[in-house]
Amino acid sequence: MFNCIVIDDDQNILDMFCDFLDMLKIDVLATGNNGKDAVELYEKHTPDIVFTDLAMPNYDGLYAVENIKDKNQNAKIIVVTANSNDYEMDLFELLNIPVISKPFGTNVLKQTISDISENENSMPASFEIKFKDDPDYYLCLVNYDQYRNFKELDIIQECKIVNSDNKSIKSEKEMQEALDLAIQNDTGKIRDLSEMITT
Repeated sequence: MFNCIVIDDDQNILDMFCDFLDMLKIDVLATGNNGKDAVELYEKHTPDIVFTDLAMPNYDGLYAVENIKDKNQNAKIIVVTANSNDYEMDLFELLNIPVISKPFGTNVLKQTISDISENENSMPASFEIKFKDDPDYYLCLVNYDQYRNFKELDIIQECKIVNSDNKSIKSEKEMQEALDLAIQNDTGKIRDLSEMITT
């Protein structure tokens, strides 16, 4: 039997969702109303599955996903939402996070839970980066930790996950060395390891 936490800012949806989970014999350990609640409840309960809405005030579902994955890349998360965008969908696909669209039935929920229990994370991932003061975009292959670190760099203007069949995969060690240099504002190695995709 699985256990879970459920995050949604709409109390009626939260109650209905918990009823669905009860019918499926899934134990709800706790509920919350935003992404910050999700992260705190995950740390407290370490549930088998996290169910989270996306559009929530202050701390949204994307905040929950990224911060829970920072703590445990193998965390099982299911997004339940009426709203998502292409960037989020690419990120969720990369992290093997299924998305259930509201409204939904118990059969969809049951199948999604079954699917996620069998899936493992797949890394590395492709993503586009754009350096400040550079007209070009570069395509890199990195793992999730590296992607999160790249996003935080001051020299990065834009960083997004993309679907790519790029076969010229550089080693994780090489890309980590490039990231270490980028932290010191030296982007030469990243550019060498990356494929320029626009000019």
